[in-house]
Amino acid sequence: MRLLITDVGYGGVGVARSEDGVVFVPGAFIGETIEAEPVSKRKRFTQARLVQVLDPSPDRIEPETPIVPGMTYAALRYDAEVALKHHQLRTLLTRIGKLPEPPLLPPVPSPQRDHYRNKLTLHWDGHALGYIGEDNRTVLDTPHCPLSNPEINAALTKLRQEAALRRLRPGSRVIFRYTAHDGARLGLGKPPAGELTEHLAGLNLSVAADAFFQVNLVCAELLLADFREAVRGAKSVFDLYCGCGLFGLVAAQTGAARVFGLETTPSAIRSAKRNAAAIGIDADYRCAPAETLPDDLPPADLWIVDPPRAGLSDIVRARILRDLPPRLAYVSCGPDTLARDLSALTAAYSIRSIRLFDFFPRTPHFETLTLLERKEHP
Repeated sequence: MRLLITDVGYGGVGVARSEDGVVFVPGAFIGETIEAEPVSKRKRFTQARLVQVLDPSPDRIEPETPIVPGMTYAALRYDAEVALKHHQLRTLLTRIGKLPEPPLLPPVPSPQRDHYRNKLTLHWDGHALGYIGEDNRTVLDTPHCPLSNPEINAALTKLRQEAALRRLRPGSRVIFRYTAHDGARLGLGKPPAGELTEHLAGLNLSVAADAFFQVNLVCAELLLADFREAVRGAKSVFDLYCGCGLFGLVAAQTGAARVFGLETTPSAIRSAKRNAAAIGIDADYRCAPAETLPDDLPPADLWIVDPPRAGLSDIVRARILRDLPPRLAYVSCGPDTLARDLSALTAAYSIRSIRLFDFFPRTPHFETLTLLERKEHP
């Protein structure tokens, strides 16, 4: 098939049109004429494999590093990658979020495009240690990860030379975590154990090694700078999906006197309590789903939500629209589910701003910070 790529959808797949309808081609970029081979055909679309780029985009480059699975944009100039992600965000907000003119601020590139990750998860099949391939089964041997920081790669090189790896059960995961304070930690078959110390937003944070934390700290600092200014003046905070308490603690730095947080990972809640005690704030952190936010709490003037990629549940969206906190800060790693949630929330809220932060260069993923204010008469 000879095709002209007219778009690249969220997820990084090139989009073209043929006589038979829409064709999706991974690895192709906007404006390129390509040759592709059909792989599967559905009623409304065809999935195809890129065979040859006949007329490349001016933004196509030779990859600057070795490529591992997930590096969808390794062959795209970085400024073009950020612009493409911004376009994808706008498209999702318009199409799914029903926002004809979303209030988008300029996107924020990552100061580091490679070697930015402080966490790496690989798989061991008894012979190869690496990422899972496109077939979701095969382990692709990965001696070096160009997205992970040098200390993790050094630990990976050392592990590959040790007998401990050979004794690991096939099908196990190998997880590396790194902080400047603790160095590289390794978990064979399970996450590393214990507490780590991260420095972010002027805070020395206790972070459980088996719990979620931001993987690109230099870009996280930029998002937190925007967040800090946006939430200034809040006096009481509900921090749902709070993790180790990061966002609520930053709100406390700007004057919030009371923070209530919910998180489902017990080790993260223990970290949040330690972090709150370390800076001396009135905080109540509980290990429970966001959907169980108690009814008898004093109202908060700022709610912070940082859900997983699936976005807010129906219950949490309904609770926000029932309680109508004056301000809402929504941190999202899923722009499609963010758009869905905003479609519902704009019944009672005005969107002050939406901004993309490219936490994950070379990959299809990115973070956004959305700030909302309650309408006077929802």
